[in-house]
Parts: sequence; structure tokens; C-alpha cells
Amino acid sequence: MNNTLNTFCSLPWVGLDVSPQGSFKPCCKYSNTLASNIDDYFASTELESVKQDFLAGKRPEGCARCWRDEDAGLESKRQLDFKYTFDSIAPELDGLKVISMPFGNTCNLACRICSSSASSRWYTEALRLRDKIPEIVVRDHKKFYKDQTFMTEIVSRTNNPVLFEFPGGEPFLTGKKEHLSFLHDLSKTDASNLKLHYVTNTTIMPDTEFWEIWKLFKNVDLQLSIDGIGSHFEYNRWPANWTQSYKHIKEYQRLQQQYSNIQLSISHTVSIFTVYYLPEFMTWCESEGLPEPYLGLLTEPLHYSTKSLPLPVAMAISERLTSPKLEKIARDLLDNNSNDFDKFANYVTIIDDDRKQNFSSTFPELYQLLKEYFNA
Repeated sequence: MNNTLNTFCSLPWVGLDVSPQGSFKPCCKYSNTLASNIDDYFASTELESVKQDFLAGKRPEGCARCWRDEDAGLESKRQLDFKYTFDSIAPELDGLKVISMPFGNTCNLACRICSSSASSRWYTEALRLRDKIPEIVVRDHKKFYKDQTFMTEIVSRTNNPVLFEFPGGEPFLTGKKEHLSFLHDLSKTDASNLKLHYVTNTTIMPDTEFWEIWKLFKNVDLQLSIDGIGSHFEYNRWPANWTQSYKHIKEYQRLQQQYSNIQLSISHTVSIFTVYYLPEFMTWCESEGLPEPYLGLLTEPLHYSTKSLPLPVAMAISERLTSPKLEKIARDLLDNNSNDFDKFANYVTIIDDDRKQNFSSTFPELYQLLKEYFNA
């Protein structure tokens, strides 16, 4: 398949994303759940429909996240996969090659933009908050790493895999024994052609055993998910401690220098909480010798998305995003199409009260732009 086509994506054929709740999709950006087990996933009529759309040069509706990124001039997951995952060569469409498989939703943080679907810490938070926020999601605590059948079944469907992704939850929090055993089994395949990708919240350092077994693989990308620094980080990544996480970030940098096949990347979610401060965050990454961050536009929950900003505020913030690296996000800000800011203000007020946090004092510059809408 010609990977230069403007809309083609290989993932409906070669990709599988298993969510922390056990939902099966072709990738993490796809909007709909297709199945809850591997057999039903491959038999999905929607999956077949998506394939036919791509073959016909159409944009499947379920891939709206990538189309939004591309329309905003940002690189989408579809484009990044062709650029990095497949080394600019389209894969044979003959089996799973890109697998995102969390070991569950065990997590020590309850980040503002997250939910109990991906964080066990949010489970207890949601139970406590649902009297004040009746619609809040309460999902089970999943521990896939304890289900050997589940793990083995997915791997059995692969054919010359090129990438295994380990999101969370927090991948280094629990299941260390099972995780290392899984990596050991993967290393028995052609590990020299297999890449690994992790997303970590930086609060936990992987043990020495991980660094040693990672040497067997072609490449290991440790993506540090950092939504702000200092008090902004602690607000967004509650109840993380910035001083501790910063020490870990520097330790990741130090260790990365010792392993030629290990790289660091940074992900930064562009939400209402972070968009005003993007110039400062970009400058911080550069000053710390960190890679230029991947800026992901938050789409869900909508009330935290920049699409929910009042238009005058979005316009004011866009004027701050003047660097070439941010001008695309500035343009996207002006494509404002939601009326969910009241929900944002309500959630912020309730959760601030519960956590003894304060939006206005943590983000004073942003609050000055928003205060009249909080009190409306």
C-alpha cells in the first residue's frame, strides 16, 4: 500500500489499542470501541468499514482526532506512525505489528484531565465526588498483568511486530514481575527489530532490571508526560510532587546517556489548563536539554478542551502563541465551537474544594482572562 496517500492509515490492519478498561480499537485516537475481546475485534463490521474507507481514500469518522490535528497543521498519529514507527516504509498488512497494551489502569495520580477509566486513583476520587458531580465516571480497577491468557492471546496474533506500547495507568507502578516476564518473552522474538514505547508520569523510576532488558530491543522510547512545571504540574498531576518528579526527569536524562538504544521524548497535553503557558513550557524544555515536546490537543473530556474556551479568551491566548512552533495551535484556538465552559468552571470549583487546590492562585494570568466567566 502506498503510504504517501494523503489519508491512508495502516493501523486498521496492523494496529491494536487495548484501553485500560479492556476496550479494543485500531489505535488510541480512534473514537469508538469496536470490541472487548480479540476475536470480536477482528470480526468487527466497523473495522472492516474503516478499512474500506481508507482504501477508497476517505476519512473515516472515527479517526476525527487525527483529522483535527492535521487540519490544524499538527502532525497526527497517522503521520507520526509512517514517519517513525514504520521507518517511512508502509508495513505489510498481514497481522498485528503495532500493539498498545497497558497492564491495567493502576495509577498513583488523579490528573485533572483523566478519569477512573485510566486511573485507579481516580476511582476513589470519583466515588467521593459523585454526590456533587452525578455524571462523573466510575470505572473498575483493572489488572491485566495478572491475566496471562489475555497477554498471551494478543501476542499470538502478531506477525513480525515493530512496536509495543505500554501506556497506563502508570506502567512502572505495579506488576513488575509480570512486566519483566513479558519483556523476556518478547526478547525471544526478533527483538533487534522491535521498538518499545512507554508513557510515564515521572513519579516512579523503573528499576535496574528494566534498563538491562531494554538493551535487547531495537529502540526504547521513554515518553515523559509533563503537563506543566512547578505548581502547574502539581495541580494538573495531583497529588504528584514536582521536586521529586524533577529529580526523576534529570535521572532519566542521565541514564539515557548510558544506553544507545534508549531515547527520551516529552508529551504535553494542550488543554485549558496548559495552553496559556505553552511558550514558557517550550522554553523550559529547551533550557533543560529536553526534546521538543509533542503537543497533543485534548479532545475529551470536552469541558477541558481548548474548544470550550470563551472566544474572547481564546483570541487573547492565541496572541501569545507567536513562535513558529505554536502558531498552528494558535490557529486551532480560533476554531472555537463549544459551549462547555460552564461545566469547566463547575468541575474546577468542586474539585478545587475537595483537593484544597486553587485554580486562580495557581494560574493567575489565565484566571484574569477567565474570571468574569467563572462568575457569570
